[in-house]
Amino acid sequence: MRAVDLPDDDHVVRYAKPTLVEEDGSVGGPAFQLRPGEASLSVHWLECFDDQSRSGPLRQVRRLSRLRLSRNGRFAELHAGRTKQHLREELEDLRFVHDPLEAQGGFEADPSHSGMRGLPDADTPEAELVGDMIAECVTELHRTAT
Repeated sequence: MRAVDLPDDDHVVRYAKPTLVEEDGSVGGPAFQLRPGEASLSVHWLECFDDQSRSGPLRQVRRLSRLRLSRNGRFAELHAGRTKQHLREELEDLRFVHDPLEAQGGFEADPSHSGMRGLPDADTPEAELVGDMIAECVTELHRTAT
């Protein structure tokens, strides 16, 4: 089955654990770098939920997340199209791809799970540059707890 790209007008959030949140509350480039062995960066597609307010989809992401969300972590929001445009010269193959998770091991299905694909390999100077460039695209930061 072919992966379906998210619409350029849509938004995703990426969880940044507390060690990736800067002193000023911003989220730095390391939050947007692949780890060794990863093929895509996990994000959550906000518009996949029927509730188009900002609080409703974020509430769903918090509820369905399979990560242990720390109170001091943040969700960094990105606009898919603007992020791709900003990185066009560095990464012409950057894609936001819908990758829903099925129910498994006590977790509910997560229809919002998606991935950023086409990022440089982990632990490279290019990965650092691209991570910093993605961090420049963050449109809003959200607390992990309401």
